[in-house]
Amino acid sequence: MTAKVISICNLKGGVGKTTIVMALAEYLAGDTMYKKRVLAIDLDPQSNLTSALMSEEVWEKEFESKKLTLPYLFKDPEYFLENVKSENFIVKHNVSNVRNRNSFAHLHLIPSSPRLFEIQEELPSGYYSFNFKPVDLIRTILKPLLNNYDYILIDCAPNINTVVKSAFLASNACIIPCVPNRMSIHGLDLLLQHIEKFNRDYVHNLKAVGTLISRYNRTIAQTENLNSIIVNPFYPQVFETKILERAKIAEGLELSNYLTYKQKYDDSHDSMVKLTKEFIQRVGR
Repeated sequence: MTAKVISICNLKGGVGKTTIVMALAEYLAGDTMYKKRVLAIDLDPQSNLTSALMSEEVWEKEFESKKLTLPYLFKDPEYFLENVKSENFIVKHNVSNVRNRNSFAHLHLIPSSPRLFEIQEELPSGYYSFNFKPVDLIRTILKPLLNNYDYILIDCAPNINTVVKSAFLASNACIIPCVPNRMSIHGLDLLLQHIEKFNRDYVHNLKAVGTLISRYNRTIAQTENLNSIIVNPFYPQVFETKILERAKIAEGLELSNYLTYKQKYDDSHDSMVKLTKEFIQRVGR
């Protein structure tokens, strides 16, 4: 089965995007109900997903120092793509600090680096030795991997640039986390406009399969804003599951400290279980 590639994106920061990618990856891959083969991709220069899912020591010694993190794909694709066949750029061991009785070996990660901040501002118009543009890179590296996974989840940076567009071009669909406040709703409006333009410019069909309400605290103002999102026919259908503001998540990866889902996600555990089920219903198996 060919993997479904899903971007998680929003132009407003602080909406819990990385936490949602991490939770979906862990519950899809490790939950005894699913055991899905999942590849998570950290395309945000802040590298929070990378920090949450792998040891910083392994990141430095085995990936960053060997130029196998995502910034080097965009800076030097020839070197990076030489490693596609061997998959040396994919973290395949000790991803996640959640452990249960079942193997977690089918959760993998393509890590990022803060170096992406500078590299994304210096991209060439095209890589002439390959006869394609930077926007094609993510799709190019994923093509030989699609049969290895059920889901590929991309954590996008909160902006629209060539790096994020490369994720859009590689994706079948996207999920948009949104805090029910005016700033985040404006970000939702703007992102939907950019997706519409992107689809026209690149003759693509990226679909927004849902708006995911996050950091929800049930105040009167948030409830009113939530209702305005739900009734707006131009917004993607709102997920029934909502991620509450009070969620406390143990993100740091300590190899000696393996956690259960309940220990890691605390009060949000039940919500993440429901979200994973709803994700599969929306995206498909």
